[in-house]
Amino acid sequence: MIDPVAESYDQIPYESHPITETHPDRLAAIAGLFGIDAPPPAHARVLELGCAAGGNLIPMAWHQPGGHYLGVELSGAQAAHGSRMIAHLGLPNVEVRHGDIMDVALDGEPFDYIIVHGVFSWVPDFVQTRILEICARRLSPTGVATISYNTQPGWGLRGMVRQMLLHHTRGIEGPAARLAAARELLDFLATPMDHPPPGHDWLLKEVSYLQKARDSYLYHEYLEDSNSPMLFSEFMTRARSAGLQYLGDAQLHTLFPSTLGEAVAERFEAMDDLEREEQYLDFLRLRPFRQSLLCRADLSIVREIDLDWLAGQRLYSPLRADRDDQGHTLWRSPGGTGYHVSHPQAHRMLGALAEAYPRALTLTEALGKARPDGALMGELFNLFVSGAVQITRLDNPDLPRARPVRPRVSALARMQAEMGEGHLATFRHESLGLDQVSTKLVSLLDGHRDLEALVDALLKEAETDPALRDAMGLKAAGKKPPRGQVRANVERLLQIFAHHGLLLDTT
Repeated sequence: MIDPVAESYDQIPYESHPITETHPDRLAAIAGLFGIDAPPPAHARVLELGCAAGGNLIPMAWHQPGGHYLGVELSGAQAAHGSRMIAHLGLPNVEVRHGDIMDVALDGEPFDYIIVHGVFSWVPDFVQTRILEICARRLSPTGVATISYNTQPGWGLRGMVRQMLLHHTRGIEGPAARLAAARELLDFLATPMDHPPPGHDWLLKEVSYLQKARDSYLYHEYLEDSNSPMLFSEFMTRARSAGLQYLGDAQLHTLFPSTLGEAVAERFEAMDDLEREEQYLDFLRLRPFRQSLLCRADLSIVREIDLDWLAGQRLYSPLRADRDDQGHTLWRSPGGTGYHVSHPQAHRMLGALAEAYPRALTLTEALGKARPDGALMGELFNLFVSGAVQITRLDNPDLPRARPVRPRVSALARMQAEMGEGHLATFRHESLGLDQVSTKLVSLLDGHRDLEALVDALLKEAETDPALRDAMGLKAAGKKPPRGQVRANVERLLQIFAHHGLLLDTT
C-alpha cells in the first residue's frame, strides 16, 4: 500500500539544505550558556528525524569527519538522492536511511544531538509521541535535542489560509493537481477590493508571500493532512511526560522579555516559572513557530548568566561595518539587519571578527592587549543573544589568507552545483543561494583556471546555452560580449565565495 505522505514528498520534495540553528556547534553554545558541557561538536553522534535528502546532515559530515551522522527519511526518492550524494563524496560517516520514524528503536547507542526540523507539527499525534520518546531514550547524558513546530496563537492566522486552501482543494487527487488548485485560489484571494474588511491587509501580505513561495513549502505547510500547531505549554507537558526538560530556544533573544521593551520586562519580573513566562511571551508576540531545545530531565541547568564564561569562548561574526542615516557606524549582517554598539572595544572586536571571518577568534585575539570591562561584556552578550556574534567549539577552517590565483572549491560545493541543489553549504553551515551564473562558475572552480580562464570558460558555455547567456546579461549570439562586465561579475562572485570560506588553497 502506498503511503500518501511519502508519495507527496516523493512528488514534491522538500528542499534539503543546511539549517544553521540545528548545527551541533550552535546547540553546544546555547547549552554552555546555561552551564551544560555538551558533547564536542566535532566528534558528535547526530540523529536527524525527517532528514529529506540529507542537505542538513551531509555538510556536517563533510566538514567534521570525526562525527557520525544518521538521517531517517520516509520519502524513498529523497533518501535515494541523499545516498547518491554520499556515495559521490565517498563519505563513510553519514547515512541517509529510508525508513519510518515509528521504526526507530528506543534502545541503542545514544546520540549527542537529535534534530527534528519541519516534522513534529506535520505528523499524527502518535508519531509526535514517538519522536519525544526517541529524544528522551536515545539522548546522551548531556546531549541536546532540537524540535521545531508551529505554535498557537500565532499560527492561527496562517491557519485561516490553510482552511481556505483545504476547502478549495477538497476532492482533488494527486499532489501536483492540488498544488495547482491552491495557486489558483491564491490568485483569487489577491483580487483587489474597494472596501476591504479589517484584517484584509494581513491576508494580502500572506497571500503575496505564498504566491512567491516554493512549491514544497506551500504544499507541505498548507495542504498536508496533518498540521497541528499547539501551545508551547502543551508541547512542554508532553515533553516532560517523556522525560525531557526545556533548555532554551534556537532563537536566543526570544528568551528575554526585555527584547520587547521595558514595560514588558517589568510585567515579567514577578514571574519565576520559565515555561509560564515563555507561554505568555508567545501570547504577546503572536508567535507562529518555535525551535525548542530539550535535554534529559535529570540534567542540572544553570539559568544565571555567567559573563566570565562568555569571555572565555571563541567567537565569529559575519557582520560588516556600515553607516546609518545619521552617519554613525552600524554593523550589518549579510541579511541586512543592522546592529549598533557604543563601546569602543566592541567596535574593535567586531572589526577583528569581520576581518577574520569565517575563522573564529578569542576575545584576547580580537582586542589585543585591551582588557574587556563589564560594559563590553554586556554588549557582547547582547550581540550573542541576537545572533550577531556566535560561539564555536570547532577548529578554524584551513583556508588561504588571500584569494588563490587559480581558485577551487571543495568537492562538496562542486557536487551541490552540478547536481542542481541551488545552494552551497558553507563551513559555518549557512546556505548560500546559487543562481544560474554562480552555479556554472562553481562547477568551473577546480583549481586549474585563473581569473581570465574562468571568464573565457563562462563565455564559451554561454555560446551554446541561451539561458546562461541571458542570465549573464550578454547580447545575442554572434555579437561581441562585454568581457569586462563578465570579469567584474566573476570577481564579485569570487569575493562572496571567499568571504564564506568556500575558496580553498590550490597548493
